[in-house]
Amino acid sequence: MSMAGSVAVAGFATIDYVVRVEGDFTGRGTLLMRQGADEAWPRAGGAALYAGAALAKAGVAAAPLTWIGDDADGQAYAATCREAGVLLDGVAVQSGAPSTRCLLIYNADGTYGCLLRPGPAELTEAQVRLAHAAAWLVIAAGPADLLRRLLHVLPPSARLAWIAKGDPACFPSDLVDQLTARAEVVFCNAGERAWLEAGRAGPAPAGQILFETRGADGVRIEVGSEVQDLPVEALDIDDATGAGDTFAGAALAALIAGGSPKAAAEAGIAAAGALLASRQ
Repeated sequence: MSMAGSVAVAGFATIDYVVRVEGDFTGRGTLLMRQGADEAWPRAGGAALYAGAALAKAGVAAAPLTWIGDDADGQAYAATCREAGVLLDGVAVQSGAPSTRCLLIYNADGTYGCLLRPGPAELTEAQVRLAHAAAWLVIAAGPADLLRRLLHVLPPSARLAWIAKGDPACFPSDLVDQLTARAEVVFCNAGERAWLEAGRAGPAPAGQILFETRGADGVRIEVGSEVQDLPVEALDIDDATGAGDTFAGAALAALIAGGSPKAAAEAGIAAAGALLASRQ
């Protein structure tokens, strides 16, 4: 299938197990937990899928560029991709290998911890060709060495967006430096902003659009010296997994369609809000 006009989203494919504990999980002792909705355990996830699904829902052809095993988890991930309308062109199946699993533990105050069991991943020639052919490449949390290689082989003219995550295993300092200097669009949350800015080796490129999601405090948009703050409707939920990635996919789709950064943020807020409302 032709990838012209499409968006490739590189990052982990995960099977998520999501729980919320009554307190603050420190790794010791026993706490009561809530599993949430039945479909929340396990559930296909990862930024590549959430952002890709939001892009596809907005009418933009999207392909996760990711890796699954040839196991039941991998089959479930592929089925979720089909249901979401995203392409499987960039999903590489690792023979005889397990898919990546992720345990997300939300504390009572909304903070969370993540335990990741990554499956093996290898950048394929087909994935490199897909990244070259796509109109946009989005970099999300994934194996740092493979993300680094993707940036290395990407033409200078390629359009790039970054869904930042304050995780040095996925984004070591050299990769943060490259992404902050090259991405046209950057997505981060308020807790990651200081980390992101500390990783810049120089000023932000002219025209770079930065969206900072701030939970119940809304969304901040920055383009050079221009700053806009947009409100959001606060929701009381146990499971916010994928909200930021959904925001990113919907916002990027709006930008691709010619929308302003403000219109893009509004589209992202609506998409993330719909996801969260479905879990109440």
